[in-house]
Amino acid sequence: MATFLGVNLLPASGEWVYDTVPHRGLHAGESAFVVLNLNAAPAGTKTDYSVSLDQLQAQYPLCRTVNLIVAWFGSSTDVATCRIYPSTTFIGGQFQAQVSGSWQTDPWRCSGLTQASSGLIPISTSGGTATYGGTPSDQAVVRCIRDLKNRGLRVVFYPFLLMDCAGYPWRGRIGWTGADKSSAAASAVAAFLGSAAPSQFTRDATNLTVAYAGSPTDFTFRRMILHYAHLCVVAGGVDLFLVGSELRGLEAIRGPGWTKAGTTGGDGRVTWDYPFVAGLAQLAADVRGIFDAAGLSRDTANLKNLVSYAADWSVWMGYQHPGEAGQWPHLDQLYASSAIDLVAIDNYLPLSDWTTGTGGLDAVNWSAPAPTTWPPTAAAMNGLGLSGAPMLASLAYLKANIEGGEKFNWFYGDSTNLGPGLDPLGSGLTVSRPSGDRATQTRTPYAAGQQILAPKMLRWWWNNSHQAVYDTGDGQGWVPRGAATKWVVQSRSITFTEYGFPTCDRCTNQPNVFYDPKSTESFTPYWSAWDPAEGDRLTPRRDDTLAALALQAVYEYWVVDGKNAASPAGLKMVETAFMAAWNWDARPFPVFPLLGSVWGDAANWRVGNWLTGKGPALPPPAADPPPVPGAYPTFPTLTGRSWSTRYRPTFATAVAGHVSGRESRATRRSLPTWEIEMTFDVLRMDVVADLQALVGFFGRMRGRATPFTVPVPTYLGLGSSLLCRFAEDAIAPEQFMARLWELRSLKLVSVPA
Repeated sequence: MATFLGVNLLPASGEWVYDTVPHRGLHAGESAFVVLNLNAAPAGTKTDYSVSLDQLQAQYPLCRTVNLIVAWFGSSTDVATCRIYPSTTFIGGQFQAQVSGSWQTDPWRCSGLTQASSGLIPISTSGGTATYGGTPSDQAVVRCIRDLKNRGLRVVFYPFLLMDCAGYPWRGRIGWTGADKSSAAASAVAAFLGSAAPSQFTRDATNLTVAYAGSPTDFTFRRMILHYAHLCVVAGGVDLFLVGSELRGLEAIRGPGWTKAGTTGGDGRVTWDYPFVAGLAQLAADVRGIFDAAGLSRDTANLKNLVSYAADWSVWMGYQHPGEAGQWPHLDQLYASSAIDLVAIDNYLPLSDWTTGTGGLDAVNWSAPAPTTWPPTAAAMNGLGLSGAPMLASLAYLKANIEGGEKFNWFYGDSTNLGPGLDPLGSGLTVSRPSGDRATQTRTPYAAGQQILAPKMLRWWWNNSHQAVYDTGDGQGWVPRGAATKWVVQSRSITFTEYGFPTCDRCTNQPNVFYDPKSTESFTPYWSAWDPAEGDRLTPRRDDTLAALALQAVYEYWVVDGKNAASPAGLKMVETAFMAAWNWDARPFPVFPLLGSVWGDAANWRVGNWLTGKGPALPPPAADPPPVPGAYPTFPTLTGRSWSTRYRPTFATAVAGHVSGRESRATRRSLPTWEIEMTFDVLRMDVVADLQALVGFFGRMRGRATPFTVPVPTYLGLGSSLLCRFAEDAIAPEQFMARLWELRSLKLVSVPA
């Protein structure tokens, strides 16, 4: 079973999905209320959330942290027009809560809004149903936080953006489409952030909500974050509050003062003009001020009342601006902010590079010595230093790639995922095809001084000062240049606010992708297989075991194996207490995903990152040892046998079709296997004795588990006997006897040579 210390709690949307109190809703224009959060116990009062948390704590007792994901919506990927807003699927409707056995009015509340407020932006629909659930109501959020703490769990508050616009893209796509490095870009960022101030919010401890004195339709990012900072105070505080996550496109927007060299201050440290990064630093300071004023001072010893921002794994060490030939550590000035307590990463770095067929270069270099120096040479960079048979589902292999392999020793310059198509390596499978140098496994080692380009090098990052790395045309290429950033060595612990793996084939090759057919971001990992499905469709091949093994690898590497480090002052390099797997769902198994009529994302559960309902997963069995000659049992001689016997050779051939119509074929085995069918029409009177002998032999052989010899005619040229197995798995004796009586036949298959 996979082990983890924390989880991210989904689904992020749903007005009462996190509530401990039952609720029902009435849509505008309808006459009947619908119960919303009693799907697991329709006749009871225990909510779906409560059932799900009971399941989590029963199944994963080591899990001590829950990241509570609460979503508002984004209207556009253009920062100049994007509005950030809460909404409900019951605009103009009603809600009621069950209190002491009766239903009482309980409106949806969020930042001074209710379902009756004017100016609410409706959630989009598809096929007559809402694309997302509504923003969780403030009361539900407060009760959830309090319940999590009462259960003895650490709470991370995680404000989230769901994009409700064309293609349903990732929030990291929000960016600037105008001229970069301009005052217009800076102004667009300022408008996106908005002008909401901490003093404009009033906490309501009675109704468990927070009012906002600004415009009701001030749908901006600062309003969202400051609202939830105050709401967390109403709930009694949280252990960690995030001011955002994975807003990669916003972080990279450059103001008019940006230059490659940046601006060096009186402290000798360099910064660059990134308006949104500066805005995040100010937000963190504002949240810190709200907490401090409420008596929720930071407690680094006990990990309480902390503040951070969760960066995307691809840019947490810096951003490579197109056309600039370099990488700038743009977030260092945020990490160094006095209001930031942790360097948080949503960590979806790859743990494998396993192709179809035999596995590719990693299988070839399985036992080659691992590099002992950095940067590695091209000759040494592929070595893994592993023992045993090469296999993807290897805990040692996955661990070796946490601080090794791709994005540590070497990189691919082109990593586009082309989606499903015929495997270019000729396996005949439909796979998610990589492009460019990844397709040919053309790897490039990092060069001296380029550690900051390798996002797996968090150990180097934590222990060293940082510089921008770029090319000025002086012939030195991409090398460190200029003053050091504001990052102070070993000043903050690193943590992984998200990490996880989809339960699909080769999930560790590209764990950052998610399968969601409604979204333009829907992919499965490089080289992962797709299978035919009903309706002339393709469906991703499922693999729960590899995903569970990868989670176990991350947990053991940082928690058990002694790979973590600490500063002389005792600060951990990786704060494992906040490492949170993606994801657990507040909609309990099995009602989620079975109730597809209630939840539109239920179909994504099968190969998604959900841990709910997918454990425990067993490690793959060891490979069978090669057959060795020995004494095998012999198929019984039946006294009443008057059987006709048929022998048929079977071959295994790979066929690859070409556009021209030509086919290429290659044999998979040098010799055929044989199918043997014994049929009978007339048996002597005591045939039952023969059948009992067959049933007993079938049981001793455990169905097809154990091989035995069968005499064969000499004209087949196979010697005097074949090594065979039964063609079917073991079943109950009475079932086997009934089958023989009914079918009057017995099938055997030879063991492959």
